[in-house]
Amino acid sequence: MSDQPIGVGVVGLGKWAEVIGPGIRDAEGIEIAACYTRTPENREDFARRYGCEAVDSYEDLLAHPGVDAVAILSSTVVHSGQALAAIAAGKHLFMEKPITPTIGEGIEIVRRVEEAGLIMQMGYETRCMAGIRHIKKLLDEGRMGRPVSCEVNWSHDLGTRLTPKDWNYYEANCPGGPLMQLGIHHVFNAILLLGPVEQVKSIRARQVIDAEVPDTTGAILEHESGAITYLGCYYFCPRRFHLNLHATEASARLELRLPQGEVREYLAKLLKADEITDLQIHWKDREEPEIVTLSPGNMIVEEIKEFAEWVRGGRPSDAGPRSGVETLAVVLAAVESMKTGKSVKMKEYLAANGA
Repeated sequence: MSDQPIGVGVVGLGKWAEVIGPGIRDAEGIEIAACYTRTPENREDFARRYGCEAVDSYEDLLAHPGVDAVAILSSTVVHSGQALAAIAAGKHLFMEKPITPTIGEGIEIVRRVEEAGLIMQMGYETRCMAGIRHIKKLLDEGRMGRPVSCEVNWSHDLGTRLTPKDWNYYEANCPGGPLMQLGIHHVFNAILLLGPVEQVKSIRARQVIDAEVPDTTGAILEHESGAITYLGCYYFCPRRFHLNLHATEASARLELRLPQGEVREYLAKLLKADEITDLQIHWKDREEPEIVTLSPGNMIVEEIKEFAEWVRGGRPSDAGPRSGVETLAVVLAAVESMKTGKSVKMKEYLAANGA
């Protein structure tokens, strides 16, 4: 590939485009070339602010001469069609989670993108937080000993604002509610830190909100290594994000100091999560915890930079296309467990869904 910046076509210009858009703008070697959403005023506004061309259709975006890759930031229900069209057009993909609503659709996307020899990276940006990367490094170096358990939670009150006009108001579009929207990130992090999941047991309730989706979800992930992850995600409470990992020689405690005000401020703070992260390592042979000073970064810029480098022939991302299916399968297995009250074994569940 030439030294020219990788041109990205952005489809789906909702709230998350205001998170990914600045990340593309601020990362080196990549730029937004075109954008599309159904509402003309919205795409013209986005084009003006990000210095790109607003096009009249998704087909026009795929045919745009400056578009090398497509960032799919639209609602999950249209991911499959948009992804397959982009692959057919020879475009690399940056795909927001979840990959699709169903495992079968996700498997087909992975098959097509791999056959085409294209790059596809999933948008699991919390893995790029400096704190999570620090914990991963300590584990890889063996300094923490054997990882045994992980406790994770990502919750907020945005479920109380859902209306029938929102796609994720409906169970068919967003099974598991906060588990699918928030917990899927922690599922990725748990697999990253503790390895593949063997089986899942979960519960759910709807106590506060009026939407079809639950507002209270909890899951136990049993990893193939024998480690256990406890995952909680709620749609009704003050915002919080934490990850506590327990190993034989040390425990890590990571927490974000999330703002509780306007959604725009909340999303802006997420861009600079390293600045609001508290990380402590409790070592087995020390009385006081180690307070880790993290180098401030931007997790969105980091994942976009990683994508651009991969497209140029660099190291593959650990958030490749297969991770999209793996994490989706764990969440959907948890939803199945919610319905039946029984544990779901991942190998059996994947086989039953064509994987």
